[in-house]
Amino acid sequence: MRVLFTPFPATTHVYTQVPLAWALRAAGHDVRVATQPDVADDILGAGLTAVPIGEVLDVGAKMNQDEPEPVDGAEPEPEGESWLDVLDIGELRPEKLTYDYVHGTLTAWSHVVHQATNPRPVIAELVDFAREWQPDLVIWDTMYYAGAVAAMATGAAHARLLFGLDLMGWMRGHYRALMSERPPALREDPMEEWLGPLLAPHGRHFGEEAVLGQWTIDPLPTAMRLPVDHPYVPMRYVPYNGASTLPDWLREPPRRPRVCLTLGRSFREIVGADRASVPALLDAVSDLDVEVVATLNADQLAELPSVPGNVRVVDFVPLDILLPSCAAIIHHGGSGTVATALAHGVPQIMVPARMWCNIPKARRVAELGAGLYRQAEDFSAAELRTMLVRVLDEPSFGRSAAALRAQSLATPLPADLVPVLERLTAAHRRPR
Repeated sequence: MRVLFTPFPATTHVYTQVPLAWALRAAGHDVRVATQPDVADDILGAGLTAVPIGEVLDVGAKMNQDEPEPVDGAEPEPEGESWLDVLDIGELRPEKLTYDYVHGTLTAWSHVVHQATNPRPVIAELVDFAREWQPDLVIWDTMYYAGAVAAMATGAAHARLLFGLDLMGWMRGHYRALMSERPPALREDPMEEWLGPLLAPHGRHFGEEAVLGQWTIDPLPTAMRLPVDHPYVPMRYVPYNGASTLPDWLREPPRRPRVCLTLGRSFREIVGADRASVPALLDAVSDLDVEVVATLNADQLAELPSVPGNVRVVDFVPLDILLPSCAAIIHHGGSGTVATALAHGVPQIMVPARMWCNIPKARRVAELGAGLYRQAEDFSAAELRTMLVRVLDEPSFGRSAAALRAQSLATPLPADLVPVLERLTAAHRRPR
C-alpha cells in the first residue's frame, strides 16, 4: 500500500505524524511525506522520504497578514482585538454559535487563513504528484486541505490526522444544522465556495469529506474529544520530539518536586512572540521549594533581569524524556505539549492564548480535573503561583492526570492501527 502524508508545514505538525508514518513503513508500506520545503529537514531528520511541494510558506508571515474584510452580520471588533478574537473558531458555547457567527467564522478561516496556507500552486503541484505516484491512502493534517483535494482528485482513500481538538468538525456540525433551517436559496457554504472550484477540474464534487476526511484519526484520549458526529479512529499519542540526547542531569532523580516550564515552539515559529510573560512566569515559581526546568531560548532570556536560583534553564530538552520526572508542567497550551503531558500523566498549569484550540483544550483538561488554566493575557504571577501550589498539594490533580494516562495507554498504538487503515483504505478507495 502506498501512503502519502501531507502535514501542515510547521515542525510540531510534522512531529505529530511521524509515529504513524513509521508504523506503516515498518509494516512494509511505501510512505512519502509531501508538504512545503519549510519542514523538509524535519522530515528527513525523522528518517522519512520528503517530497517538497511548492515554495516556502513562511507560516508566520501568512498568519500575520492583513485583517480580512468585515463579514456581514459579524459584530464590529472592539478596540485592541483582532478578527481572530471576534471570529474565534475555538468558540464552543452553543448559545454563541448563531448562523451569523458560524458563517462569519468559516468565511474568515476559509478565505483568509486556509487559502493563505494552502496556496493554489501548492495544491496543483500536490495533485500532480499524487497522479504520478498514485497513493492508496492520503493522511492529511487537519489544517492542510491540499491533501484532501489531492486524494479526492486521484481517488485515494483519505483521512485527517488531528492536531488538537476537532474544531472544524464542531463548527461544521453546527453550521450544517443551521443551514438546513434556511431556505435553499440562502444556504451559502464558505468551505464549498473555496474547495468546490478546486475539485471541479478533476471531476469531483464538493462533499463533507473534503472538509473532514472520510474518517479522522484522533491521537487524544477519547475524554478530550468534542461531541462531533463523524467517524473517528482513536490512536495512542506517541511523543516524538526529533533528534535528542539525554542530558546527564536528567539521569539523576530530582531532590525536590520538579516542574517543567515551557512555552513551546509554535508561537515563536508562527506568531513570532510569546503571549505569556516570561518574567511573570519565573516570578511565580521563584520562592517555591521546587526545581524548575525552563526551556527558554536566548530571546526569551533577554527579557529577564535575572534567573531565580531554583530554575534550570535549557534551550531544549525533549518533553518525552523530561516529563516522567516532573510533578507538574506549566505551559502555553500547545497541542503537542498537552498531548505529551496527558501521555505521561503529568498535571498541567496552562496559560494559553487564542491560537487554534489552545484555550478550549486547556479548558477541557481543567474540566477533567487534570490541571488549571488562565488565559495568557489575564494571569498574574501571584495567581499562577497559587495554581501551581494547588496542583502540587492536592492529590486529585495527579489522580485525574493518571486516569487520562490510563485511557491513553488503553488506546491502540500506531502499529495497531495499520490493519485498521488497510481495511478502511480498501473500503474507501475509488476506482481509477
